[in-house]
Amino acid sequence: MLKQLFFIILIGFTITSCSTKSHISKQKTTKHTPKIRTEKVDPIKHQKKVSKKKKLETHYKKYKAVPYKYGGTSIKGFDCSGFVQFTYKYLFKLKLPRTTRLMLKEGKSVSKSKLRIGDLVLFRTSKRYRHVGIFMGDNLFMHVSTKKGVMKSNLDNPYWLKHYLISRRIF
Repeated sequence: MLKQLFFIILIGFTITSCSTKSHISKQKTTKHTPKIRTEKVDPIKHQKKVSKKKKLETHYKKYKAVPYKYGGTSIKGFDCSGFVQFTYKYLFKLKLPRTTRLMLKEGKSVSKSKLRIGDLVLFRTSKRYRHVGIFMGDNLFMHVSTKKGVMKSNLDNPYWLKHYLISRRIF
């Protein structure tokens, strides 16, 4: 008899607890559950009102000395136009052509004395080859050297003075 009574109480408790749960689940709760961001946030892409100079400097520090690779467009190795194309897409969300020859036609021509940060500087290093970099201010430009990889150089360096071709303003 005691077992039957215990069994009936257990069934009754189970039935009432089920109805309590369904009643609670139907109630509206105002408890706020915070969303947790799991993806990595790139500080350069998500900062508003960051100057071009600061974006370019941060980008330079991140990719400094990444090696030269003919035809390269990734952090495994860049050629000059691959690096410029990558930088413009990554920092400014602008699509540039893949080759230096096609970059010569982008934007508008700007005199060397009126360069602004972010302008392209182009060089004719031989009859066949051209080179491109991004003006950083203070007479410096960021580019990819075949020997040193991603680096900065001075426009007043005799080599670059001799081979300077044109500058283009993209934005």
